[in-house]
Amino acid sequence: MNSYLGLIKEYGKVHKKKTRITIICIAIAVCLVTAIFGLAQAMIQAQTIGQIKANGYWHVAFKNIDDETASLIQNRPEIEVAGWLSSTQEGTLGTKAIAIMGGDEATSGNMGLTVNNGRFPQSTNEALLDKQFVNELGISLYDNVKVVLSDGSTHDFVITGTYNNTPSQLKDDTHGLFLSYDGIREISNGTSGYTYYVQFKSGSNMRNAIDTIKADFNLSDEQISENPALLGLTGQSRDSFMISTYIIAVILFILVLAAGTLMIASSINMSVRERVQFFGLMRCLGASTSQVKKYVLLESIRLCLFGIPIGLFVGTVITMASSAFLRYVNSAYFSDMPIFDLSLISLVSGTLVGFLTVTLAALSPAKKAAKVSPQCAVSGNAAQSTMFTTKAALNIKLIKPETSLGISHALSDKKNILLMTGSFAISIILFLSFSVLVDFMGQGIRALKPYTPDISIASSDNSNSLDKEVLEQAQNISGVKRAFGRMFEGDLSITNVYGDAKINLISYEGNQFKWAKQEVVSGNIDSVINEKNTVLVVYSDNSNLQVGDTFTVKTAHGENTVYVGGVLSNSPFVSEADTQTVICSEQTFQDLTEEQGYSVIDTQLSRNASEDTVTQLRRLTSSEQIFSDRREVNTGAKAAYYSFALFIYGFLVIIASITVFNIINSMNNSVSNRKNRYGVMRAIGMTGKQLHHMVIVEASTYAICGCLTGLIISLPIHRLIFQMMITSKWGLNWQVPFGMLAIIIGITILSTVLSVIRPVKTLNKMSITDIVNAQ
Repeated sequence: MNSYLGLIKEYGKVHKKKTRITIICIAIAVCLVTAIFGLAQAMIQAQTIGQIKANGYWHVAFKNIDDETASLIQNRPEIEVAGWLSSTQEGTLGTKAIAIMGGDEATSGNMGLTVNNGRFPQSTNEALLDKQFVNELGISLYDNVKVVLSDGSTHDFVITGTYNNTPSQLKDDTHGLFLSYDGIREISNGTSGYTYYVQFKSGSNMRNAIDTIKADFNLSDEQISENPALLGLTGQSRDSFMISTYIIAVILFILVLAAGTLMIASSINMSVRERVQFFGLMRCLGASTSQVKKYVLLESIRLCLFGIPIGLFVGTVITMASSAFLRYVNSAYFSDMPIFDLSLISLVSGTLVGFLTVTLAALSPAKKAAKVSPQCAVSGNAAQSTMFTTKAALNIKLIKPETSLGISHALSDKKNILLMTGSFAISIILFLSFSVLVDFMGQGIRALKPYTPDISIASSDNSNSLDKEVLEQAQNISGVKRAFGRMFEGDLSITNVYGDAKINLISYEGNQFKWAKQEVVSGNIDSVINEKNTVLVVYSDNSNLQVGDTFTVKTAHGENTVYVGGVLSNSPFVSEADTQTVICSEQTFQDLTEEQGYSVIDTQLSRNASEDTVTQLRRLTSSEQIFSDRREVNTGAKAAYYSFALFIYGFLVIIASITVFNIINSMNNSVSNRKNRYGVMRAIGMTGKQLHHMVIVEASTYAICGCLTGLIISLPIHRLIFQMMITSKWGLNWQVPFGMLAIIIGITILSTVLSVIRPVKTLNKMSITDIVNAQ
């Protein structure tokens, strides 16, 4: 060993268990950062895929510009893809209404138009037709079709290919004819009504490019439309909400950095406290204060070399597992999401934060070690600086001695109580700060409700013209999980003690009543199901109807008195502001209106349902009815929810796990640091039960101080983030998050109880002399 710094390696060999704890703390801090950046990147990738599938791959669009301006924009170095896309024109093909669109091939592909058979139209008389319409009409490739435009003009087109129906076409049962850019220009004049879509290259300064284009071509704000979702996901949006999101991301990153620093600082501080005599010996042998500081700092950095790779590996595994989960739950939607792709930003961030937190955490212990005097080692009172002193004897009249000792131990060292309190508090702060994202997800990304249909057959005029036989036939089709119908009668007049009003009357059957039970505010659904002329009222600000009220409803067949049996908090239906939604059984609906058929029949498909199932359902639909296929829309909604939920709940689980480890590790270190003192207490007669009680009280003191501090700091931060993310966008007022508080405080209390079991058992098993002489 040529240098005193060689002691670092030798100490690590001899005290593997003590260094292992610090390495684990470093690994967890690095894992925390790596996981959050990795999960955030996975979420961004998932949300980007969802936005592209839903709204197309474009960053900015320009309206009412000429061809020359478009050409100059396209030649800019930041542009990846740019091209025209027409606004929709209306026409008819045979007896069916059809939307007529057109545009450049590359831009059309970016907007989600996928040619699945044939080729993209090249000449002005060629066109694409949606796949579903081709199958319905029995059209083959290169057949001629005659289309009548809304202005009465007729045009002949050759069908050169088919494209996959868009989610909106499937949902609304509409069809589209797509022309080339030259083709759509030929049937219209100029570029009025055309939009020029632009996709920027990845990594380019999109914000600057948009501003430059606007200034160079003197474009107005009305001519420019940005895609705030995609720009926001790349960090280049000026939308006020996205800016607030960026600020929140910085706040959360600072909290993560603070959590890692406190966790590591607590471990290093305990390590230094245990070796006061060792540093005193170094001073006796001639080491200067700067050399002792250098020793502690280099020892901490050496531990980084072991802890950082472990943290990076675990964080990367968590990220990959999350991506694999998204691929598993929705393989079709997330087929483009890489599973084994290394996140460079998470690896770099984890490494930098690892070194930064260790350096920050080691500064204070290094200064403390440098202040140790040589007399500590010579006199043998190495632990004197850590012993607590009191100006008066402990009060044991009102509380037990072991209780008083536990509180005194916790409060005797100011720096230790600050670190321990900070460790408890930062976990609460971090957990509550991230929990706001749960509320954000609840408002911004709705999970599919159990009543959400895959396929709907509806009357085009909201009349109850669907025969009940259609429902029975749908229920018998292979691949249909369940089918249910609703009757509808809108804009009915009612009279009650509060005055006259309008209602929409809707019927429910067994499945829908079962789903509605979770929305009941007051009353009883069973009475609505079993009793005639008893209804449910959906709550609204404009209605005063309550359980027990009656009102008279006027229909084409007379007047009837109806009893309110229950109130629902909400429903799947949207009514006008002055119209109340009222729900009843099918029998009550028939008695009130004498209608026998359905307005809508919804079906939910099983997992093994094939396209043949959809084809059979379509055959049940007449020309006067609407066939709505919501499968693609539902898939997108599920994907958005799963990707966001995975990030939020995944990180909350990580924080909770780290909270448990941090508390257990801190208490282990605290007990280990006071082994000699506990040995003396055992020597003068303290029983194992009293020792356990004393350590429990000490841990509880840390927990109480940490929880109070965490609540005082975290609630204002939670309120700030809530107002920036939710109040500013949806107008909801902040409320104390009692549920999340109960979860994190419960985890803290449980961890505190568990944290003292192992160290106390270890002390009780050791002999008194071994404890007193422990180093």
